[in-house]
Amino acid sequence: IAMDGTNILEREKERESTLTNLRTSEKDSQEQTLVQDESDAERPSKHCCARCPFRAVQKVTSGLILGACVAVSWAWGTNSAKETLVRHPAPFFIIWFCSTWNILFFPLYYLCHLLTEKQKQLPTTEFRKCSRFLGEELTVRVVLKGAAPFSVLWSLSGYLYLLALCRISKVDVSAILCCSQAFIFLLSWIGLKDRFMGVRIVAAILSITGIVMLAYGDGFHSDSITGVALGVGSASASALFKVLFRKHAGNVQPGPASVMLSCVGLCSFILHSWVCVLLYFTHVEYWPPSQHIPWDKLCVMASLLLVFNVLVNLGGIFTYPSLTSLGILLTIPASAGMNLIINKLSNRPEASQTVV
Repeated sequence: IAMDGTNILEREKERESTLTNLRTSEKDSQEQTLVQDESDAERPSKHCCARCPFRAVQKVTSGLILGACVAVSWAWGTNSAKETLVRHPAPFFIIWFCSTWNILFFPLYYLCHLLTEKQKQLPTTEFRKCSRFLGEELTVRVVLKGAAPFSVLWSLSGYLYLLALCRISKVDVSAILCCSQAFIFLLSWIGLKDRFMGVRIVAAILSITGIVMLAYGDGFHSDSITGVALGVGSASASALFKVLFRKHAGNVQPGPASVMLSCVGLCSFILHSWVCVLLYFTHVEYWPPSQHIPWDKLCVMASLLLVFNVLVNLGGIFTYPSLTSLGILLTIPASAGMNLIINKLSNRPEASQTVV
């Protein structure tokens, strides 16, 4: 009996020792898994931290390049618009022709999607994904109903811009259109209840002061006051377009913006064609059939304005939006520089003739 009792005690001790060994092994395995998880969690963060400066530098570099392209395309497009108006004074027909090129916005966005995204999607699925703000059932009627007011604002802004170019210089028009950012802030503060920022209020006051000084430069009874008023109307229509789009679609993303601008081009092609016909037959914008239409100038102007709008609205895919806004600000010195270059090139033949 005594031997049986000692055997039972020994077996219990062995069981307890095995249980303790199992517990310690489980704890060790849990600690090892935790250490591995922590190391695995630290590795991508370290890898990400190592790649973040490179991505930031890449975005800044691409932003500076895109900003320069924005300034050059706008200055060149404004100069081309001025030359087109001299040879073919039909501003509504010109802006209608340029607006129809907006149909190419979504194909260009889809091309950027194929170049940047790893998970490629079909054009139809990407279009439905980006056009959710128009509604679930996407029909031609829904597209025209949703984009028609925006196409009116787009054409109105471009039409007033061309009328302003007929009365004031290209640099003044570029300076006035840069003030549209101040109008966007004021309309967003009133209509969208955005946060009040004192710095932006000061910027809006300074921009309005600059507009008044431009209008007063040649006196309030001169032709420049009309040009400044038309430029302010163009900037206000552009600002209202962007604020209403934010209210309709939320935060402006490149995908929905490309869909909206493509729909704007479609509406301009379908709905505004009859306005061009009406203006032609009422002799408001009439040209004889024998007159040559400068299609080369029109295509250059339309392509440059398309490049400008693509860089402004789709540049957020490659860089920071603030750098794109910097490119809009640089349109003023770019317009002045291009104006000086054109004047020098135009004065060279005259100088050579006088010497001879």
